[in-house]
Amino acid sequence: MESFWLCDDCLFAAAYEDYSTLSLYHTADEVEKRIAAIQRGLIRLMPISADFDPEAGWGIKAFSSLPCDGCGSPQSGQRHQFTRL
Repeated sequence: MESFWLCDDCLFAAAYEDYSTLSLYHTADEVEKRIAAIQRGLIRLMPISADFDPEAGWGIKAFSSLPCDGCGSPQSGQRHQFTRL
């Protein structure tokens, strides 16, 4: 099985279909582009399953400078592990 590391934006999109936090950091035009990039990335990776446990502390990188495997965002930050089914 293949593993992927997703940014917080992709995590919320995959788990909850929630894009609400994007408007905190982007203009309306940028939000539309970001949503499209996230959706394209997740469709390309599907089907996936979360492969992390925040309580146990595994499958989460608190900080990564690598791009998100879903949307390709080069922005550094937290990453969560997912596995292709």
